[in-house]
Amino acid sequence: MAAKRCQKCGSTNPRYFTHCVECGAKLEEGAKKAGNTLAYVKTGLILCLAVVIIVFIVLPVYQHSLLIGKNASAALSAEQTPPPRIESAVGRMVGNDDFQISVNSARNGDDTFNANRFFLVSVTMKNIRSTGNISVYSNDFTLVDTDGSSYAPYGIGSKVMYNLGPSQQVSGAEMTFVIPQKASVKEIVFTYPGTSALSGNRPVVAFAI
Repeated sequence: MAAKRCQKCGSTNPRYFTHCVECGAKLEEGAKKAGNTLAYVKTGLILCLAVVIIVFIVLPVYQHSLLIGKNASAALSAEQTPPPRIESAVGRMVGNDDFQISVNSARNGDDTFNANRFFLVSVTMKNIRSTGNISVYSNDFTLVDTDGSSYAPYGIGSKVMYNLGPSQQVSGAEMTFVIPQKASVKEIVFTYPGTSALSGNRPVVAFAI
């Protein structure tokens, strides 16, 4: 059994004594050991807590931030990549196994009262698929003049959207654009519908006028 030595008189005392049997002085050895043990326990708890924080909080947050950064970089790269562009001409059908389109005619209309004029474009659209509808919106079409200015049509016929069923074709749907009287039309640009087969970087076809 370990003994305690009195710091005052040097007498040896049993380890469980708190005061010296010879001089009555308080024995400090046990208190010091208890204090040291408590300090070790606190240090261990702090280290364990630090490990838990790193493993379950810091690392997941860091990995998540890396993932967000990669996704943002991928999205930015996708935005910077121009969509596939197909050059075509009036009267020519263009498409793939999902959808086909042609510009049948493009001509000037009447002048308006504010130095503008109407420009009329007739299109034919066909859903080639045997199943599944394809929606075509008026804002999928853009008129571009030789100065690079763009104009949107006032609907496709009387509609803002055509929902084409499987194997359905719409012929001679007319769009009306309003452009300056002095503008010279360069092309009609059509962006393919966002179907499951055409989603993502949607291709465009430019019909030269």
